Amino acid sequence: MRIAYFTDTFMPQINGVTNTLEKLGDYLVSKDIKHMFFAPQYLSKIERPPKSPVYRFNSVSFPIYPECRLSIPMYSNLCKVADSFSPDIVHLVTPLGIGLMGLRYARERNIPVVSSFHTNFDIYLKYYRFEYLEEMVWNFFRWFHSFCSVNFCPSYDTAKTLESKGINNLKIWSRGIDTGKYTARQGHLPSKQGISLDTPTTFLYVGRLAPEKDLDILMDSIENINRLYPEKARFVIVGDGPMSKKLKTGAPANVCFTGYLRGERLAEAYASADIFVFPSGTETFGNVILEAMASGLPVIGVNSGGVTDNIIHRYNGLLCKPRDTESFTAGIADLLENRRLAEAMSKNAREYTLQKTWDKVFRQLVYDYYSVLKSCRQSLSTPA
Repeated sequence: MRIAYFTDTFMPQINGVTNTLEKLGDYLVSKDIKHMFFAPQYLSKIERPPKSPVYRFNSVSFPIYPECRLSIPMYSNLCKVADSFSPDIVHLVTPLGIGLMGLRYARERNIPVVSSFHTNFDIYLKYYRFEYLEEMVWNFFRWFHSFCSVNFCPSYDTAKTLESKGINNLKIWSRGIDTGKYTARQGHLPSKQGISLDTPTTFLYVGRLAPEKDLDILMDSIENINRLYPEKARFVIVGDGPMSKKLKTGAPANVCFTGYLRGERLAEAYASADIFVFPSGTETFGNVILEAMASGLPVIGVNSGGVTDNIIHRYNGLLCKPRDTESFTAGIADLLENRRLAEAMSKNAREYTLQKTWDKVFRQLVYDYYSVLKSCRQSLSTPA
């Protein structure tokens, strides 16, 4: 089997999608499954070149989100490279420029095509004041995904949303976690070296610094916590994005911004924290939730979006009301006051992730590819 992936986001960009694709590529290489990624060219340097073959297209910065790249490939050039690779199946990762060209290519060559849904673009529109485009966006999604034998989605919450919007042929493609990379209680901060009631509890956020992540709720909650529990908590914010400058301006002294972290430095940040905070209600999955849990961190999240697939309230985390500062503040306060609950959740969080292996996730995905190929071949061989 030969698989062609068409994606508008790829390394070195840092997000949940690129992390998943990097892991997927490594798995396919390890199993000697032939594949190729078609992706945008980025200006920044790649720290660890992918093991997978990648064909890059020239791209430009996306106007409202400079970190993202927009590419409209020359179709004849794409066809030349893709024909040389000769895929048996096409996987459309995104519905933008490269994804659209991939769809056209697959249809013209009569190649089976599947897609995956990773980003709640329609919800993002509201955060960037383009909500009037919502119906048009859903019409486009319905059209795009109607050509796919399977539309993979990362969580049951996302699947329900897509089904309610008229998108069919849905199948869950969940996410895994490397529990060898993310381990509990390996940090060097005092909170992990023999807990004292006087030691500030370290709360960690990892993700893009962008409006759709509801970071205004987190910052308002921090102000509340500092007033209610002075010098009892500190906050580490890992990531970068369009809100970076705004968030840093006037941030309290107990808030530390690190910028993007990858690899061992990111794992170290998780291991050096006590509790993970994630106010976003727009996630289709939320890979960072599993990273935090594998590191033994209870997760304070919200009861909205894909994070609800993994946060079990008062077992491995807390679910607060979406976009509700009072509720999120109460969640932080709950674990500040109740160390025993936090410690129990820490243990449960780590244990929860032990069965969430990438190998299991990708083995199922490859099986699904073969099922699509088998179904398409049977369809072609059946007389009309």
